Amino acid sequence: MTPDDAQLYKGVNTASPPQHEKMLLGWMPPEPPPGYRNLVAILVPITLESGRRSYLWVLDYLNTETAVFASEDQEIEVPWPWIEGFLPQADDWDSIGIPHMT
Repeated sequence: MTPDDAQLYKGVNTASPPQHEKMLLGWMPPEPPPGYRNLVAILVPITLESGRRSYLWVLDYLNTETAVFASEDQEIEVPWPWIEGFLPQADDWDSIGIPHMT
């Protein structure tokens, strides 16, 4: 783990397997693409059809050495870890071992 990785995971529960009452049973993070070892949850602003602004959590892999996300380099799809209808907060991501970025 690099110093940048350690900073990213500060306060994150890295126990395996991850556990949370609202997480899908048996969910595990997928294998990262080559060159990207850190799965992160990013809170991104979006504009709804009504024109109203909102926010959406997106999962992506991050290379902390280059500050590049895997989605900038290739097409990736990470399965959603939460049960339908649950709206995770930053602490929920941290509790299942996925650092959050807002």
